[in-house]
Amino acid sequence: MFLSFQYRLYPLPNQLDTLDPHLGELNFLGNFAPAQRRDAWELRREPVSYLDQQAQLRRGRAYDSEGLGRLSYDVARDTLQRLDLAFRAFFRRVRAGERPGFPRFRRATGSFTFVPKSRPIQPAANGTRRLHVPRIGEVPIRLHRALPPDAVVKSVTVRTETGEWYATLALEIPDPPPPTELPKRAVGIDLGVTHLATLSDGTKVPVPETPLREERRLRRFQRDLSRKCRGSRRYARRKDRVAKLRRRIRRRRQWLLHQHSHDWAETFDLVCFEDLDAAELIEGNPLARPLTEAGWGAVREMTEYKLALRSGRCLRVPSAGTTQACSSCGRRADPPLGLGERRFACPCGSTMDRDENAARNVLARGWTLLHEELRPSTSEVKREEGGPPPARVGRRAYLRRRVAPGSREVSPDWPKSGLSHISCLN
Repeated sequence: MFLSFQYRLYPLPNQLDTLDPHLGELNFLGNFAPAQRRDAWELRREPVSYLDQQAQLRRGRAYDSEGLGRLSYDVARDTLQRLDLAFRAFFRRVRAGERPGFPRFRRATGSFTFVPKSRPIQPAANGTRRLHVPRIGEVPIRLHRALPPDAVVKSVTVRTETGEWYATLALEIPDPPPPTELPKRAVGIDLGVTHLATLSDGTKVPVPETPLREERRLRRFQRDLSRKCRGSRRYARRKDRVAKLRRRIRRRRQWLLHQHSHDWAETFDLVCFEDLDAAELIEGNPLARPLTEAGWGAVREMTEYKLALRSGRCLRVPSAGTTQACSSCGRRADPPLGLGERRFACPCGSTMDRDENAARNVLARGWTLLHEELRPSTSEVKREEGGPPPARVGRRAYLRRRVAPGSREVSPDWPKSGLSHISCLN
């Protein structure tokens, strides 16, 4: 199982002087490589492969010692590998007749990835920690939470965001044991706009809203940014303030989603969600902003991996008709409920909140899906040794083999249910 842990970096002044040119050279390489492939094909009809560019990278680093030569070879090669994957995906979409999407040129590069040593984080003086970054040195890092004891660091991504530096560690940990028992605490969750989630037990989780004060500040900063001249220093300063405010709002929203998903994973061992594609719902929808702020996809992914760490189950069930069917008798609403109707009243006498009714339907479908997954398939059912064949073809020959030659006696290990068939043998 793979997890990502993010930590804050505090580069020293001399390291900052090296990191900025580092990103500049990577940006040059990331733009030069696709341009080389494009020009070679348009001018000479010659394809340029990843191996060709890798060989040129070795020669270029030896020639340009103050430019590409200052980069770590693994970091530069990772840029070419990502570009090759982008071109492979481009050609695959062309062959499939889809919208191809040629790899884009970069305006700026804000991150790089490298494969670390066995233990990239080492202790330093005064109880601090340092992360070894190739060609940069030992960068101070703040470990606000400890790494799992048996985790192996597979890769490290160093990135910058609004003047701050972060390191994202991709960890490989042993797979947790799969669930062996039926769930004892199950819940169905209906995701919505007025409330982030409504549980099948009636609990409602509010949407993580942006405080009114920060919304006003964001609108004011964006108005000021639109009045500034692009490329000026004032434009850059105002752009940084907008980015920092958006980052703070995003972090607060993610923190709340982490809290809710953690509580669900700790309380329940089976969580059922609707299998909804949030991207399709957002496109052309007047409720696009509330849907985006709710973070349906993020909260589902957080709950899934946290339940997997605790050997729980997280299922996605079909969403068709969950809000239009009664959770008690299964009768569909006639006429169908509109978005403004928030109560579900059924002729059978069941009356409840619409979202709670949908959450109960989601839980019922989750139980059905779980029983179908746990039910053994016909291919897994094997005939016991010594029993009769399942089909009628070959049954007489099978019975002949079980009878001693020249007699009508049945073999001692023949099941009693087969005695009635001996009279039909020749």
